[in-house]
Amino acid sequence: MNLYRYCFVLAGALALAACTTTSPVTPTAPANTGATGATGGATIQISDPWARAMKMEGGAMGGMEQPTMAPASGGGYGGMEPTKAPEQGMAHGGHGDMEMGGANSAAYMIIRNTGNEPDKLIAASSDVAKTIELHTVIEEGGVMRMRQVEGGIDIPANGQVELKPGGFHVMLIGLTRDLNAGDSVQLTLTFEKAGQIPVTAQVRQP
Repeated sequence: MNLYRYCFVLAGALALAACTTTSPVTPTAPANTGATGATGGATIQISDPWARAMKMEGGAMGGMEQPTMAPASGGGYGGMEPTKAPEQGMAHGGHGDMEMGGANSAAYMIIRNTGNEPDKLIAASSDVAKTIELHTVIEEGGVMRMRQVEGGIDIPANGQVELKPGGFHVMLIGLTRDLNAGDSVQLTLTFEKAGQIPVTAQVRQP
């Protein structure tokens, strides 16, 4: 009799378990860990950022050697090429064509866009200079001049742009401190699609 009652209770328990509905557990998706500046189909990567060493005191360009111009060995800057840093002592179209003097410097880097949409560098900021502009170098009437880039620097989809001496660069106008080799400069780059990207640039003596 006891065995019959035990079997009856066991059968009831099994039936109850079979009728009970258990909700499936949905695994939690991992957090989005996309690269900084990856929005709208444009993914921006910054490599090899550096800034030119410069002293605030001294003569033009903080006492650094002024550039001289020599006949180009082939191509280049409209038949002329700088033997020193192209941004030093160059006529500046964006500031009344005055020779650049005082404590100014420049930052350079490689900007890669690994996304499938183009982007544009539209601004830069830092506490290391009073004014920061995006510049390029052009030949005008046999004279190399720097010009502020209007509208920003285009970064093509699946491509890159190198900011380098004699070309596109981030101009640091009116330094607030000396830039000594080995120091670092904190910049914030603003892109049309990728937004703001912080960059640490090492100070070098070219």
